Amino acid sequence: MADIFELQQVAFIAADNGKHLVTCSSLFVHLTMNLSPLASKLPSCYLPFLKILEKLGVEDMLLISSAMNILSSLQKAGHDYRLNPNELHAVIELLHFLCNENTKQQISEKCNRELKLVVPDTGCRLVYHDTCVYVDPYGSRYVKFIESSKLRFVHHSVSERLCLAFGIRKLSDVVVEELDQAEHLQTLDVIGSTSLAAVKMKLLNRSFQVAVSSVLKSIPISTSGFKTPDFLALQRSLESVAQRLKFVRCINIRYWLLPEPLDITLASKESLIPEWKTGRSQQAFYYVDRSKTCILIAKPPSYVSVPDLVALVVSQVLGSPVPLPIGSLFLCPRGSDTVLLDILKLSSDERVMDGVGYGSGFLGRDILLRDAKKKQIYPQSPYYQGEIVAWQSQSGEKLKYGRISEDVRPLAGQALYSINVETFPGKTETIMSSHVFPFQTFSVGKDYPTYVRPGDSMHVEHRVESQRVASKNQKHTIKGFEHGGVPAEEFVQAFKEMLSGGRINMDPKRQCLLQTVLSLQEQLKTSQAALVLEQEKSEFSTKEADSAKVALLCLICLTNEIGITMVPCGHLLCHSCSSAVSSCPICGVQLSTTMKIYLP
Repeated sequence: MADIFELQQVAFIAADNGKHLVTCSSLFVHLTMNLSPLASKLPSCYLPFLKILEKLGVEDMLLISSAMNILSSLQKAGHDYRLNPNELHAVIELLHFLCNENTKQQISEKCNRELKLVVPDTGCRLVYHDTCVYVDPYGSRYVKFIESSKLRFVHHSVSERLCLAFGIRKLSDVVVEELDQAEHLQTLDVIGSTSLAAVKMKLLNRSFQVAVSSVLKSIPISTSGFKTPDFLALQRSLESVAQRLKFVRCINIRYWLLPEPLDITLASKESLIPEWKTGRSQQAFYYVDRSKTCILIAKPPSYVSVPDLVALVVSQVLGSPVPLPIGSLFLCPRGSDTVLLDILKLSSDERVMDGVGYGSGFLGRDILLRDAKKKQIYPQSPYYQGEIVAWQSQSGEKLKYGRISEDVRPLAGQALYSINVETFPGKTETIMSSHVFPFQTFSVGKDYPTYVRPGDSMHVEHRVESQRVASKNQKHTIKGFEHGGVPAEEFVQAFKEMLSGGRINMDPKRQCLLQTVLSLQEQLKTSQAALVLEQEKSEFSTKEADSAKVALLCLICLTNEIGITMVPCGHLLCHSCSSAVSSCPICGVQLSTTMKIYLP
């Protein structure tokens, strides 16, 4: 029994095309999903020893209890460790497995009592599911106006279906939006050229209601489970908006975290809207309470369209997951709503279909900064099918996520070789090994990491010996990997001990050279991570410049820059378009004159 217990603690089975050494407890005879590096399928070469391996912890198939154990062990051993893309993918697969199994049979009371479910947060750290929240469509409007540091959000890869299955709370369930100083509201009958009575008449008009119904039916299928209301329900909702809608001079909002309640309103030093004053509460253009009995629209600056604000309010009351583009319908003549709808092509019958299986949406995207720091440079590394890697088509380009299509192992002495990588969903390319990079791995057997550096060409028996030597410094090793790796000096010493186990000596000159190479690799990873950050900043600045340029184009011809303002409505057109009309083409108001404006 003592020998069995000792072998259970040692990672000596080479799995995942020889890339990792794992303990028997992380192996399964039948495994239908890719859980590497957290769990692996037992290599066929070990099947003759199955009876012995079963005594050491090899299981026949993945069960709820074993999946919970894998997640719990990783969380306990990793602490604040950030998962790399492969580990994150494996964790999401395990959560989907638990969710699917939970539909067949409830997770046992034993698992609920002894092992708490863990999920990844936005920082890719494993946390208990009852300590975080997910951003639901209703609560997504709060995120930019609350102190998010007082909340922990679940990772966006954890779908809403998983959150609901595991009882993860919604943001809208723990944060309440309330009016501040509601008793001081000053009501208005007209805002600019838009009267409250005209808006209410439009909401009650059947032609407008039919047009809104057509737009709702064209909304792409959403993961939030939005169901298009029937016409009678939509009619009642629009009538309710018409009955309760009010125009006010100013709206102040505060956000409270339940159950205390705790004020988490984000106090900004400067307001992004020049006309607004800063304060302890947040100013808003509109407000709809949860019961939809209080519907308010505040007087906005002149450059914000009141009909667009009404459209946002209607979208929220109807429960639409996206804002409905119906602002122009409030300005059109009575009875022309459906005609304008067809001209603007707002009610297309097309549906946006994903067409991509679960877990492929990240392929081809630029890698995140935290993952760029985990990228490693090992040209002779083996790869296993389904492994997530970083790739680039040419040196110097931005790194992107990819997935290995088949097992790859270079021949001895082969410096470069071709790798088939799924670079985009459904698209596979052949890329040279010098442009494919693995991620540093921190996988867990029992309570210690079973990490093996890729590219290590030693035989399995030498690796087993090195594991026994390294187990003496187990706690120190864990601490090193939590912070992204070990110092070059320690790795050289460990590598020297590994070679000594295989009766291979390493002279001091080569030791110094290896240490220098490792140091340079660490410097290169840091520089590349900084380069990725700078490239992201550059792209963001370019997008902002393009957006500013588009904002200056004439809304009619979309070619020339604006230069003329229409009086009295104030809409902006280019000189050519303004000289060809007698009424404003945007709102339909008869023009009295035009004025030239000068852009800075």
